[in-house]
Amino acid sequence: MRALATVPAWVAALLLLAAPARAQTEPRLAEAVRLAQEGQSDSARIQVQRLLDATSPGDSLYPQILYTQAMVADNAGDMRRQLQRVAVEYNGSSWADDALLRLVQMDYATRNFEGAARNLERLRLDYASTPLLPQAAYWAARTYFDMKNPSLACRWLADGMAQSRDDIELQNQLSYMYQRCDLRGDSSTQAAGDSTKSDSAKADTSKAHAPVASRDSSRHPAPRAPAHAAFQVQVAAIGTAAGAEDAARKTRALGFSTVTVKDKGLYKVRAGGFATRAEAQAAAARIKARLGGSPFVVAGS
Repeated sequence: MRALATVPAWVAALLLLAAPARAQTEPRLAEAVRLAQEGQSDSARIQVQRLLDATSPGDSLYPQILYTQAMVADNAGDMRRQLQRVAVEYNGSSWADDALLRLVQMDYATRNFEGAARNLERLRLDYASTPLLPQAAYWAARTYFDMKNPSLACRWLADGMAQSRDDIELQNQLSYMYQRCDLRGDSSTQAAGDSTKSDSAKADTSKAHAPVASRDSSRHPAPRAPAHAAFQVQVAAIGTAAGAEDAARKTRALGFSTVTVKDKGLYKVRAGGFATRAEAQAAAARIKARLGGSPFVVAGS
């Protein structure tokens, strides 16, 4: 998508006023941001450029200066160029994940959903422990819903809600959007209840999604799931049975029951079930904290 010659006011406001993961630590950069927020953008840019000229590219402050220069830029090309430099040339700095999220916001604002999605997945893969994940989940949900990909939108939302408990406002925003996932699940359930599939079709479906028995289940019996398990947590989707069993074993060690289903060539390890979505979300957060990965809530099987 062709970059705009100047930054539209609503895009600039989105990038400049949205809270970053951390504030500028250099007082002169913090002052430059304040000047830009107060409408003195020319003064802000001069101050940042002077500091950039006086700093070696190898200095740990350099990526923060580039990031701030992007925040006070007067055109979209310069803004994007500086953010990309931080994300690519200084990808080991503490500002790289911020730069990626800003690129996501910029792409979304200009309706470049494919670009936003690429940077979102890079953020998830390369910066799995970033504190920005809940904020990224908000933009991921908007991006993927607009791309007609609700499954990815809902997965991001589940991850974001599990990590945004200390930010009530963001938690509420994510929960509000997650209602679309609830409605989608309800309609799917209703459709399944109204289905008039033949007995043979039901049998084929049952075989395709039949649980894969755990090899050591007799030696390590898992806790029993509730009788009415509306939700589960998908822990992993792995290409080999051995890898899936390893993930299931680690999950059982945390006290969860597990089931593994084979679907579309993958072994999907699921924990639970849980009677409520809140219980499943809490379990997903615990599993992620102990085992890593991106566990997310699914309808009970």
